[in-house]
Amino acid sequence: MSDARPTVLFLDDDPDILTSASLVLERGGFAFVGLETPAAAHERLVQGGVDLLLLDLNFRRGDTSGEAGLAFLEAALAATPELPVVVVTGHSGMAIAIQAMRLGAQDFVVKPWNNDRFMGSIQAALEAPRRVPAGLPPKDLNLERSERTLVQAALTRHGFNVSQAAKDLGITRAALYRRMEKHGL
Repeated sequence: MSDARPTVLFLDDDPDILTSASLVLERGGFAFVGLETPAAAHERLVQGGVDLLLLDLNFRRGDTSGEAGLAFLEAALAATPELPVVVVTGHSGMAIAIQAMRLGAQDFVVKPWNNDRFMGSIQAALEAPRRVPAGLPPKDLNLERSERTLVQAALTRHGFNVSQAAKDLGITRAALYRRMEKHGL
C-alpha cells in the first residue's frame, strides 16, 4: 500500500534543522525526506514523488551568500518546473529570499521559524502550485531589453492599442508612451 501523504523534501546542511522540520511536518501529516547535500537532493528529485521542496540557500558552514541555493533552485525548477518550492533561510537575508522568489520559489520562511507560519507556507504552496506559463521567452537579465520586449509584446497582443497595452502592463498611457519613445517603438 502506498503512502498517500504529500512528500516534502528538505535540503539543508544542518541536521538539527532537518530533525525539527521532520517533527513538525510528520505531525502535520506529511512524509518527510531530509537531505544535507545538493547532490543527494538532486538525485531524490530525479526519482520523483516529491510534492514540495523546502530549500535552504546555504550548504556550507559560514556561507551566507545564498549562491549555492539559488543555483540549486534554478536547476531544480528547470528539471521540474511545476514543483512548489519554499525557501527556508536564516543567514542570507531578505534580498536573497526575494531573489529566490523571483526565480520561482513560492514563499520563504525565516529560521528559526514559527511552526504555524512554516506549515501555512507549505499548505499554501501545495494548494496553489506553481503556474508554469507556456512559451516563455528565454530569461534575459538585461532590464532594458526585457522592458522593450514586454512593451513590444503588449502592443502586439493588443493590435497597437496603447490604452489596452498600458492596462495590460499595469502602467498609465503616458508611461507607456515614454517607454515606447525610449525604446524606439
